[in-house]
Amino acid sequence: MADEDRVYLDRKNAVNLKYYYRNLRALILKKISDGKILDVGCNTGQFLDEMEGFERYGIDRSPSHGKIAKEKYGDNIFIGAFEDYQAPNWLFDCITLQDVLDHLTGPLEALRKCHQLLKPNGLLVIKVHNMSSLLARVTGGKFYAFIPPTHLFYFNRAALAVALKESLFDIIFSKYLGHQMFLSTVFYRLSRGRQEGIFFKLYKLIDGTWLGRKKIYKNLHDIITVFAVKK
Repeated sequence: MADEDRVYLDRKNAVNLKYYYRNLRALILKKISDGKILDVGCNTGQFLDEMEGFERYGIDRSPSHGKIAKEKYGDNIFIGAFEDYQAPNWLFDCITLQDVLDHLTGPLEALRKCHQLLKPNGLLVIKVHNMSSLLARVTGGKFYAFIPPTHLFYFNRAALAVALKESLFDIIFSKYLGHQMFLSTVFYRLSRGRQEGIFFKLYKLIDGTWLGRKKIYKNLHDIITVFAVKK
């Protein structure tokens, strides 16, 4: 298993993922209480697991991750690229793209497709790294989220506002939602996957220990979650 998968899919890490997902669910429920929800980049379906009361759909490129989600949600899970996803227009009440838009070769095309798939006044939720955060400005090219070609595009609220307006969405609000993670994950993120560096060595040293499992709360405004509605 790749280290990235190990960090994300570790069963003990579920408590950290739920921390964000449950906060996100609470914000979504302020706008809609039920209906059809599509999570683009659903991975193993952990966010969908938190969305009880909704008819849950997901898309993921990874056959191994998608298989796990499919075991839970059946044919509502599509394994493949968002560009290849086929569904009727005006099907969904809510679409979420969490850590997805910066990976896509055509983010504007993806937003336009979301517009087609959403019902009138449907809710779109986008989570991306905030390149205007103080952390991003101070660290510059060493910002942990600056990892081409894994991330192809980079955003802040202003850039998202332009893209969403171009795609016929109106932003209704945005939030800097905090995250919870293990201390070992902090060192992994700082390593940026470079196994020869000191941060990766520290990650490997404490991963799985009581120190590595110490929970850290992080909110440096380095991640922004934007809520928009279809015009």
